[in-house]
Amino acid sequence: MASPPSAQPVSSPPPTSPAGAVSAQPVGASAPSVETPAKNIAKRPWVIALVSVLAVVVIALLARWVIFRATASITDDAFIEAHIVNVAPQAVSGRLVRCLVDENDHVEQGQLLAEIDPVTYRDQVELARSKVDGAEAELRRQQAALERLKLEVPIQIEISRRSLAAAHADQGRAKEALKLTIDSVEKGVEEAQAGLAAAKADLVLADQEYTRFSTLYKQDAVPLRRSQEVTRSRDAAEAQRRLAAAKLAKAEAERTQIEVAKRTLEAAEKSAQKAAGGVDLAETGNAQIREVELLTALKKENVTEARRALTSAEDQLKYTQIRAPFPGIIVKRYRHLGDFGSAGVPILSMYNPDLMYVTAHLEETRLRGVAPGNAVDLEIDAFGEPFRGRVVWIDKSTGAQFALLPRNVVSGEFTKVVQRVPVRIQIEKDDRWPNLRSGLSVRATISHGAGDPEWAKHAAAEMSDLETRFNRTEAGPNASAESAAGR
Repeated sequence: MASPPSAQPVSSPPPTSPAGAVSAQPVGASAPSVETPAKNIAKRPWVIALVSVLAVVVIALLARWVIFRATASITDDAFIEAHIVNVAPQAVSGRLVRCLVDENDHVEQGQLLAEIDPVTYRDQVELARSKVDGAEAELRRQQAALERLKLEVPIQIEISRRSLAAAHADQGRAKEALKLTIDSVEKGVEEAQAGLAAAKADLVLADQEYTRFSTLYKQDAVPLRRSQEVTRSRDAAEAQRRLAAAKLAKAEAERTQIEVAKRTLEAAEKSAQKAAGGVDLAETGNAQIREVELLTALKKENVTEARRALTSAEDQLKYTQIRAPFPGIIVKRYRHLGDFGSAGVPILSMYNPDLMYVTAHLEETRLRGVAPGNAVDLEIDAFGEPFRGRVVWIDKSTGAQFALLPRNVVSGEFTKVVQRVPVRIQIEKDDRWPNLRSGLSVRATISHGAGDPEWAKHAAAEMSDLETRFNRTEAGPNASAESAAGR
């Protein structure tokens, strides 16, 4: 058998160029080294340029980030805050009979929010008003009595002085009568007749006074002393009339005229003494006037006290109407219609939407470079674009100072914890301001710098003025009762 032909080596086709042509490498030559695509790309100039540009950008961004972190303080521990005021009944308690607002309502200053059942407090007002009317009536009665005394006492004094003058006149006439009787009986008779007429006139006056004041005494309009005085005056006038009659009889009886004249003189002297005592008695009316004046002053004090009680009752009635202390937004209701409201227990909470700010709790290690007046970027999750703000003040103490469980390192165990310091930030208002809500989370970025202390002082004063402008300056009850404010 013939042997098979020897196998010839089959050569592989030559490699093609990128254009697809066959290389001119001779058969049997060693194969060249194959280059990877990555090495080919690396040798291209545009790739090197791109990598260089990216490296520059990355380095620039990294440098910018480093510079930014070195020149700004950032914290996520920041929130929008407002002065939440708990509105509660003041000094009154009772069932809520009206609730006029709900959560998220905007109210104006003095607007009625709720009302406590006013029936009991209205009754107290009526009772206090009746006491005022009674006290004023008693005061008017006392003033009328005082005016009457001021009119009567001078008249009584004048009458008693006139009686004294008349008694002295009678005494003088008696003396003169005694002298004249000796000279002429007829003249004495005429004089006795004139004396009798005068005595009758005095008796008529005294009798009129007696009738008048006896009637007033029966009506309890004058004191007993006054009645006794007019009685004595009438008796004195009657005695004068009898004395004048006796003079006339004496004048007619020549034999007894001298003795009668003497008795008349004695009677006149006694009448003068009696009239002098009447003057002293009448002048005691001034002391009575003083006493009544003091009683009138006491009645005035009673009226003042009753009016104060009425004012207090009216204030209590006003407190049943709970009004807004300032314009704001109702954020929480704790009581509803029919609930029992107690004094000092909040029935709702509200805050002034114009008085909102950011409180950022910044680490103490990041305080360096932060100063009042520095600009702040405020990133709020509820908004796409950040707000702008400025630092108003940096608190003088850390939050740990007011913790419920304060630090106690006297036991020897101590772990350093970076403390946080509250920083107040004013929010610059824009069109989105009405959509801000108290309690929203904020990421605050505070730029470092020297700050602007004058601006910060002015901003703090504006915040304080915004809160205190609604302070009441007049006396009396507030239209609304509010408890202490909390943040």
